[in-house]
Amino acid sequence: MCPSVSQHVLEFCAFNKERTMHVPKVTKAHPAHLGPRALRVPQGPPEAEDPKALGSQTCSTASAQVTHPFPREPPLQLMIPNSQASPRLCDQICFKQREILPKASVPPLQHAPGRPEQSAWGETCAVPNDDTLVGKADEKVSEHHSLQAESMITSIGNPTQVLKVKETFGTWIRESANKSDERIWVTEHFSGLRVKEFQDQTSLLNGSYTLIHLPYYFHGCGHTVHNNSLYYHKGGSNTIVRFEFGKETSQTLKLENALYFDRKYLFANSKTYFNLAVDEKGLWIIYASSVDGSSILVAQLNERTFSVVQHINTTYPKSKAGNAFIARGILYVTDTKDMRITFAFDLLGGKQINANFDLRTSPSVLAMLSYNMRDQNLYSWEDGHLMLYPVQFLSATLNQ
Repeated sequence: MCPSVSQHVLEFCAFNKERTMHVPKVTKAHPAHLGPRALRVPQGPPEAEDPKALGSQTCSTASAQVTHPFPREPPLQLMIPNSQASPRLCDQICFKQREILPKASVPPLQHAPGRPEQSAWGETCAVPNDDTLVGKADEKVSEHHSLQAESMITSIGNPTQVLKVKETFGTWIRESANKSDERIWVTEHFSGLRVKEFQDQTSLLNGSYTLIHLPYYFHGCGHTVHNNSLYYHKGGSNTIVRFEFGKETSQTLKLENALYFDRKYLFANSKTYFNLAVDEKGLWIIYASSVDGSSILVAQLNERTFSVVQHINTTYPKSKAGNAFIARGILYVTDTKDMRITFAFDLLGGKQINANFDLRTSPSVLAMLSYNMRDQNLYSWEDGHLMLYPVQFLSATLNQ
């Protein structure tokens, strides 16, 4: 270690002080250039390390120490006395020393997976471990998207007519949870107090039923049945009723700021303010907000507590919708003529997804449209025609 700096070195540095100094900078490469490793800019200064271990050159002053990487051969160190200390002078000396050393002599970086490393000019980079590799993150995202894509409907099959009745509006519903339960429930018109219960499809065709009286008027054609309970909209209110068959007990749930009056229907074609739905992901309520009255919203329910888990705003205008249903956590919306599916929304992912396929060819009034997960069919009520539409999911297509 030199006790002082010779006069001619100081004069040389002073002579070059007007030169513009271009200190080498680290080029932050795009992750694509780095392969599986992404450059992470440190939030603070890197931890101090032994200059000899790094093979670095050190120029000391009274106020700072500047470290630059150099070959592992014994470094030249210059010590400036405190009385002459100057950070700018120190930088000039170190810069001149870098110019003299050949670039090829810079030692290669030694990578330790999952631990910080230093770049060629002392900047800290994070070398990801197996859990943080960019490639693996992309694989996880792709896997999630792939699973969600397999839950999408690719097409609707040709319908089967089950029965023809005289009422233009109505609903016919099967139990969605219990496959051994063959009962079918029918409500006629878009308002009433009575529900017809048929023991099976044969009883439906024969017209043999039991009449059930509800505690409150229903409104619309958006009812559903799940675990032996009928879920429906209580007419003239923003209340949803859960009515348990057999026990004939009921519970109510209010949806604040939900549109339910003045004939500003969620779906005008079916005179419906609330559309109840059950699928593989749970219970849902499709409705419109009374605040703006324009967008379609969906409330996810907790079946056990009969309460709202979350409200989801699809931002899709109800003025463009004819009807809707939910299957495997995805909301599907028809056009105003109920001929095609023109919009879909991933309710759990919170984003719109691409969907555009034919639903039906008949221009008749579609009063009811509901998905049943027990047989993966769409149930519809079209001008008194009780219809079944088979649903084709992408997952079924891939398994063929």
